[in-house]
Order: sequence, then C-alpha cells, then structure tokens
Amino acid sequence: MSTSLPSERPAVTTRLKSRLAGLRPEDRVDAYTLAPRRLLPTRAFCGAELIPPPALSLGRFANRRRHKEPVWISILAEGCRLASALPAELRLSLPVETGDAFPDDLLVQIADTLSAHKLPAYRLDLEFTEASLTTDSDSLFYSLAALRDAGAGLVLAGFGTGVTSLSLLRDRSFSGLITDVKLDRHLFAHDDSSQIEADRSIARAVVSLGRDFGLNTRADGIDTEETLAFLTEIGCQSGRGSVLGEPQAVSTFLDRFPS
Repeated sequence: MSTSLPSERPAVTTRLKSRLAGLRPEDRVDAYTLAPRRLLPTRAFCGAELIPPPALSLGRFANRRRHKEPVWISILAEGCRLASALPAELRLSLPVETGDAFPDDLLVQIADTLSAHKLPAYRLDLEFTEASLTTDSDSLFYSLAALRDAGAGLVLAGFGTGVTSLSLLRDRSFSGLITDVKLDRHLFAHDDSSQIEADRSIARAVVSLGRDFGLNTRADGIDTEETLAFLTEIGCQSGRGSVLGEPQAVSTFLDRFPS
C-alpha cells in the first residue's frame, strides 16, 4: 500500500512560510508541550500527544483565522517537525481543528506540510472533533480516506461530551473515515457519584462500540488510579493523563530520546 499523498502545488506555500515566520519563538517550540500516551494494561510508552500553546487558539490569533492560513496548519507544521525527532515506532497525535468548514484542498494542504518536513503520514494521528466530522462533504471524505490509506491515524476526539449521537461513530467508522475514538477528559472530571456513574456508562458504551466497529480506543484525562483501573477494566487501549505522565516542554520531553 502506498504511503504517499497526492499534491497539486509546491511543497510549501508562501503563505504558510509567512505564517510560521510570524510566530514568536515561544509560540513555536517550548510553548508547545508533549504528553506521553501509554498502553493501559502495561503502561508501556506508545506515543505522544502535542498540546499547542494557548496563544494559537486565543487572543491575537483569533482575528487572523479568517484571512490567513488557519491555525491548524501551524500546529501541523510544528507537529511534523517534532514527530521527526521521535523514535520511528512512536506516533504523534495532534489536533486538526477549525472554526469553519475544512477547505476543499484539505488533503493538498496536509500533503504539502508533510512533504515540507519529509515526514510520512503514518507517523501522525490526526485528531478531529465531532463537529468537524458531522459535515457531509465529498472532498472531506476523500481527504480522510486518502490519509487513512497513507497510514495516518484518524481520531474522533473529545467523544462523549458533544451533542452528536452515537450514529456519527457508527457512520464514520463503517465508512472507514476514522481509525480511533478518544474519550473526552470531562467524562472523568466529576465528583458527584450519580454523574460519575452516568459518565462511566457512556465510556463503557463507546469502548464497546469501538471494539465492535474495529476502532482503537483511547482516553484523555486519566488523572487518578481509579480512572485508570476503570478504563483498563472496560478494555480502553491507551490514554494520557497525570497518572501516566505530566505534559512537558518539548525540549525536556525529547531529552528522553538521545539521538
């Protein structure tokens, strides 16, 4: 199976170069953090998750989104750079979010960024929100299918707190447009016993459906041993949270992998 992606323009756009050049150093390197992702049964290290700096989603960048390259391209570019510094067997997860509909040339933009960093698609897990995957767009479906065929992980992230029904999980998995489902951290953040049980029922249902649909299951917000034990018991495969390792500055995180 080919791991190359189609491209219809030069390896990296002038706008993207300008967008990245305009970022202050603190918005590009150590303002990003990396969190370890681990297999739940063994706690073995299986990947990392990129956490962008708040400046990329708030404040001074908010008004730029309407007129320049969207923020997710900057995050993707930094993710590609960092993924190339990780051991080849580890995948990097990163968010792909936009306040508007994805462009028709989504695949080309992702392919350009991967090409610019000489990174194969199978080194990345791309996380999409429920809202971004509810759109019935032929161009989006084609882009996701091509990314999947190139080996990229396609993660339905933040699942369990949105308004979308479980039919989205069913439809997108049957169409082969997602490979993973990620439980949202808010499912495990309540103190009220009745709310805890309700949220755990949702988590059980999602993990069970994921298993039936052939999806990998992961969770965010594993911050207590109790949550870790529960998710392990119901068969969730991997996750991240303070029990499994705190997020670290990029340079500190990468120090564990001497070149």
